[in-house]
Amino acid sequence: MKKKHTLLQCVLTGIFLLANIAPIQAQKECEEVNTIQPSIMVLPRTIHGEDLRTIMDEQPEVRVAISRVKQAFDDRGYTTMDFETTLRARMRDEVVTKETQTEFKNRIFRNIPSDIVVEIDVIISEIVVNGKSNYKATLILEANVTDNGYSMASVPIEGNMYYTPDRILLIGSALKKKNDNNELLLDEFLRKMNEKWAEIREKGKTVKMEFSFSQGTDMTMDDDVQSQSEKLKYVIEDWLEETSYKNYYVVTSVTGTKLMVEDYRYPVRDPKNCTNMTARKIERQLDRFFDKIDLPVKFNNSRGTLYITIL
Repeated sequence: MKKKHTLLQCVLTGIFLLANIAPIQAQKECEEVNTIQPSIMVLPRTIHGEDLRTIMDEQPEVRVAISRVKQAFDDRGYTTMDFETTLRARMRDEVVTKETQTEFKNRIFRNIPSDIVVEIDVIISEIVVNGKSNYKATLILEANVTDNGYSMASVPIEGNMYYTPDRILLIGSALKKKNDNNELLLDEFLRKMNEKWAEIREKGKTVKMEFSFSQGTDMTMDDDVQSQSEKLKYVIEDWLEETSYKNYYVVTSVTGTKLMVEDYRYPVRDPKNCTNMTARKIERQLDRFFDKIDLPVKFNNSRGTLYITIL
């Protein structure tokens, strides 16, 4: 009988230890994931409603620059995603007109699986000197957090002048340019990007939120939520405090019809499974929260801002 009791104690002790080790191990693994270099997608910069398809199809120098920069990241151990694959997938799903370019680009960003997008602007210049044409390539690289467009690094890379208009040669020359410290400008860009990424890992990603009501809704922020017996604005603020990363959130305005959150922080990785945390996951968490308090809502996720409309 005594042996059985001892055996039972050992089993219970083992279960207790395993139960406590598992969360510690999961936390450790997430911390290890956080130290890995971020994943990157390189894509063309668009301005003034430019068509992404036209840029990729009609500007071969952009495709060359994207390929060269992506390869440079690959050579330095980064995980890179292929932009053209994402673009083709979206183009199969819908017909894109110039009038829908802005929203189309937003959808592209919402479906990009990388941590960071590097937008590249390619400028090929022709300068006539003593009657002869000279050419150079200028690449402007800008890194942004995929979720919210937060700027991480921006570096212009200006190549040398050549007599040849060969765009591949000009782009290759630009990527070999160094700064005053004899550091490749591309490496300077990566260094700045990594410094910002380390800061984001420490402080969390950020998203803005706007809580409002649909037309015809009688409820206000000062009304009690029946299931909580507390004013709606306080119920929302309690959720923000409980779920924000390191309890960091900034409410900038509360009126009877709106509650504005300028900065809500969330971790880079989901602590439950170590996968990427995104604004879309925050949207799902909010959807479940409003289900629990019996309030119907709809969402609009524009890059960097969540619009929550209470119906």
